[in-house]
Amino acid sequence: MLAIYSLSVPVSQSAYAGIKKNWLPITAGLIAFLISMLIFGQMTRAEFEKNAANRRTEAINYGSMLRTQIDRELNSLLFISSGLSSYLTVYHKELQPQKVEAILADLYSRSRHVRNLAIAVDYRLTYVYPLENNEKIVGMDFRDLPHQWPQVKQAVDTRKGVLAGPLNLVQGGNGLIYRYPVFVEGKYWGILSTVINTDTFLQAAFKEIPDADFKFAIRVKKTPTPAAFYGEGGLFDDPGAFIMVSQVPNGQWEWAIKNKKQGTSKLILTMAVMGGLISLMLGALVFYFTLERTRLTEHAMFDSLTGLANRRLLQDRMHQAYEQARRFRRSMAVIYIDLDHFKRLNDTHGHDFGDELLKVVAKKLGGCIRNVDTLSRIGGDEFVILLEEIADPQDARLIADNIMQTFSEPIPIFDMNTLVELSLGIAIYQPESGIALPALLKQADIALYEAKGSGRNTYCIFGAPEP
Repeated sequence: MLAIYSLSVPVSQSAYAGIKKNWLPITAGLIAFLISMLIFGQMTRAEFEKNAANRRTEAINYGSMLRTQIDRELNSLLFISSGLSSYLTVYHKELQPQKVEAILADLYSRSRHVRNLAIAVDYRLTYVYPLENNEKIVGMDFRDLPHQWPQVKQAVDTRKGVLAGPLNLVQGGNGLIYRYPVFVEGKYWGILSTVINTDTFLQAAFKEIPDADFKFAIRVKKTPTPAAFYGEGGLFDDPGAFIMVSQVPNGQWEWAIKNKKQGTSKLILTMAVMGGLISLMLGALVFYFTLERTRLTEHAMFDSLTGLANRRLLQDRMHQAYEQARRFRRSMAVIYIDLDHFKRLNDTHGHDFGDELLKVVAKKLGGCIRNVDTLSRIGGDEFVILLEEIADPQDARLIADNIMQTFSEPIPIFDMNTLVELSLGIAIYQPESGIALPALLKQADIALYEAKGSGRNTYCIFGAPEP
């Protein structure tokens, strides 16, 4: 027994000695493991944040596509009222029921999604087409219809078209109603109503947009009971949904868009690969973590000074617009804008003055373009305008003329009237040219330098003769 006992003591002491001898490598390994686990945890969180940011970006782009489709489909209907208003303004003293009915019938036959067209002389519905199933509304006075009168009054008071609804209609069913007031020699004459079939209108607007990865809902903003008229109303209460607002005539629609893709497979793969290399590549892991954090900060979509789209968001929208233009054979344009002598103004009056000047310029430029276009500040005194879906290449020249006219008068900055001069370079994409996007941007840059070289405070269209 003694021999056995005496043998056991040296073995225990040897193991203890081995641990004591190797405590530094063991401790370092344990610390490295704990640090690696911490970094890996941070990376996992960063991956989730990146995934969420990417999904939000996709939702924003998808929402922009939805809004564009709605605007296009809606604009194709609203022209009816402006054309009919012009006719009534000219011939209001010579109206004959048969002629009016023929005009309404022709407009109705050329329009999609229209349930009926109506003309109210003063506030009383006088002409309706088609009359079938709409007999009960003829002769009604809008002032006696409490659910429709507020929108009619708004249209008359603002002298602008108002899109109401979807509303429950007197003749049955529901629909969107576009009210357009008619004024003759400055006096109110009557109001035009275009009743739009909500279901077919929305189906036509969204039929070309894939929705496998997204679901969305729409409702009228700022209503007493904002219920969704398209999609699942519960999306507006979903924290994972992206909420955006779009403008309609004298009103707003609110959208809730959710990306259904989970995106976890990439994260699992990343975790597996990093888990195998984590003990051997601690330095690389720190680098990767820092890189991931940097990438996340780049996901900010808007310029902090002006609130405009930044370079990243511009690139996303420009790529999308280019692909749409190439696919559907449409025209688009890019306008590079540079403030002339900005550095001199900045150095003379100070950086606060320069910042305020940039904000005012951004606001004025925004007033020169359409809602569907993108205005971006890409750095310093450089701005870019993306004109999507222009009907005619000359539209770009008209916008450039509008910009130059807007800045032809001094602008008050901190109670100081300042004349701001701009140089513009314009490049126009036309389907038959087949030019690639980088080459198009290079053309805009060349046109900008030509504008500066010709004396500044002007614009130049690449490949076009001087106006």
